[in-house]
Amino acid sequence: MVSPLHSNGRAELRDEKVVMPFGDLAPRPDIRPEVLLKLSGKLQTTLELSQLIEIFFTEIQQAVLIDGLTFNHAPNNILLSQGKASVHSASYRLQTQQDYMGDLMFHRSTRFREHELANIEGLLSTLVYPLRNALRYHEALAAAFRDPLTGAGNRVALDKTLSREIELAKRHGQDLSILMLDLDHFKRVNDEFGHGMGDRVLKEAVLSMTDCIRQTDMCFRYGGEEFLIMLSSAEEAGALRIAERIRMSINELRFTGDKGTLQVSASIGCSSLKGDDSMESLITRADEALYVAKKHGRNCVISDCDMAIPEPLDRQTVPTPNPNR
Repeated sequence: MVSPLHSNGRAELRDEKVVMPFGDLAPRPDIRPEVLLKLSGKLQTTLELSQLIEIFFTEIQQAVLIDGLTFNHAPNNILLSQGKASVHSASYRLQTQQDYMGDLMFHRSTRFREHELANIEGLLSTLVYPLRNALRYHEALAAAFRDPLTGAGNRVALDKTLSREIELAKRHGQDLSILMLDLDHFKRVNDEFGHGMGDRVLKEAVLSMTDCIRQTDMCFRYGGEEFLIMLSSAEEAGALRIAERIRMSINELRFTGDKGTLQVSASIGCSSLKGDDSMESLITRADEALYVAKKHGRNCVISDCDMAIPEPLDRQTVPTPNPNR
């Protein structure tokens, strides 16, 4: 189903239940069958979304001249563009009865005529099912790199992403820090409140982490109740500030169950990239800092240099730096 949302001077159509792209008096598509056949065949050659949109943009020029094309799928956070934006545009929503497949906006410097809009709508009919297949492929790939419970990245995604970011940071002389976070006494949560409550705690903790970090940062589930947060372009002091925000945010969480109200906390270890670091050595130093945080009372932030962020005065637990390290 193709829903015209808006186009140069045409009335907006927002009823997505019943859409009649071509009324009795409206112009009908005037496209040679061989053009549609060729386009349909080419759209079947890829499951990569960016390639699919590029093919569609290139091939439809035979029927309608356009300057640019923008595809937006908000639920999957996908935004793809071809060509350039211009003064005039025509927008369409693509969907079947089961699936929303995104919005397409066509751009050009002159107004679209009615017969050109009809041609666009005819061409879009060849895109619907290849686009649906490409979206499903994209979602399957994303799921392969995501922890199904929390939505955080999984170990496969961590290994791939962190090694690449370390290489880029070294090449361009940029900062990079990581945080190793462990939810304190999590086994007790499962034992006393049940695994359902444990799952709730994990999911809410990840939401707290992602709310405290930037769009360029990433959160991964490292295992069980342990998480790794990658902070791009962050030196040690900046990473410690973010870590403290995360610690405070998690410590403010409250959960109510049959056995009462539960408050959780987290211990965090921080390490920052050095010139000779590998992914393994960077993680090891953050993990060692996490161990120190656990040993010195939990619910605190420790860097691999034993530099702690000051905690609230009513519960400050700061270990004495070890001069021999």
